[in-house]
Amino acid sequence: MAQVTQGNQIRLNSGQTIQAQEGGWYDGQQFFGGTLSQPGQINTQSNQQGAGQAVSQEVIAQTNPANVAYIEAQRKQAGLEPAPPPAMPTTTPSGAKSTPSTTTSGTGIDTAGAFNQPTINLPQLYEQLYASSGIRDIESGLSAKTNAYNEQVAKIKDNPYLSEATMTGRLSKLSDKFNADTANIRSDIAMRKADLETKLNLQTKQFDINSQQAKLAWEQFNSLLSSGALDNASGDDIAQITRATGISSSMIQSAIGVSKKKNAPQVSVSQFDDGTNVYAVAIDENGNVVNKQIIGASEPSKTGGATKTETKAQEKKQNTANLTESVKDKVSLKALIEYYSSVLSIDDIYRIYNLYSPFGRAKETLAQVKQGIFASEKGGLPKKK
Repeated sequence: MAQVTQGNQIRLNSGQTIQAQEGGWYDGQQFFGGTLSQPGQINTQSNQQGAGQAVSQEVIAQTNPANVAYIEAQRKQAGLEPAPPPAMPTTTPSGAKSTPSTTTSGTGIDTAGAFNQPTINLPQLYEQLYASSGIRDIESGLSAKTNAYNEQVAKIKDNPYLSEATMTGRLSKLSDKFNADTANIRSDIAMRKADLETKLNLQTKQFDINSQQAKLAWEQFNSLLSSGALDNASGDDIAQITRATGISSSMIQSAIGVSKKKNAPQVSVSQFDDGTNVYAVAIDENGNVVNKQIIGASEPSKTGGATKTETKAQEKKQNTANLTESVKDKVSLKALIEYYSSVLSIDDIYRIYNLYSPFGRAKETLAQVKQGIFASEKGGLPKKK
């Protein structure tokens, strides 16, 4: 039989502990005032009519005919008399059979609605849900992995030729691998168990979607989801949300997946010069710096008031002139690329070479040059400028 553990928590025949509702029925016993009644009997502290009286088999059968045998077995186990049998139908003056009375035999007290929640075989229901959930197979696989892990740990510890440091290192690696291999399995079990508990609560009417607590859980879930706070939720986090809201874990995972795509920031990259270094800066759509990396030193400004842009333009013009002279001096294309690629683009070097080289146009394509593929040709190094 069900038992009160503390407050309004009760342990069912199945071993599951749940929060009891005032006036609710659990394993055929009514909860009221922190106590459970005898099986098939209205609680003596109940404010319901017929308090302390046994419920007739007729009323019990109205919830589920199978409940009659279950309640009778519970009453027999508790050493109680069988529940009152159904009343015999009476005949009206016209000869038609009237509807059987819903009063408890010999009391004259109306017990209609005594079972305001269906009395069902909870152990059987739990076993059916547990078997269909696939948890048993997954737990069996986890148990096999755990046993294999324990055997490997024992072998390492029993090896007399291992030093303390070597043993510690091997055990640490083995533990890390085991935790990584089983993390998803443990999360899957947690989420499936939460789904099972939610289904059980729904079928026993213990989960009330219209309750204030459930409404608050839904509001909190939607708030966390829309803010992106659940984007990195673990399996245990999802299991807790499932229990609180009644939403299946697969639906929660799907909603989080949509949230991740929605909340993914749009990033742009730009350069920033702080006077000392030039940075490549990645900035999201809200102006937050996602990443920053130094790509070079700041160019010192020349005297005379020239801006950095003007200075760079002057330097490029001078480097282009130096390159042109080097090409006319019969310097090879490979040497030109190696010498000038730090100050001029390969496209510019290739173009100027084709314009002024005494050897004619380059034998290499631009794509080959960019890959470092050069044809054999004569030519020395550029002269120092």
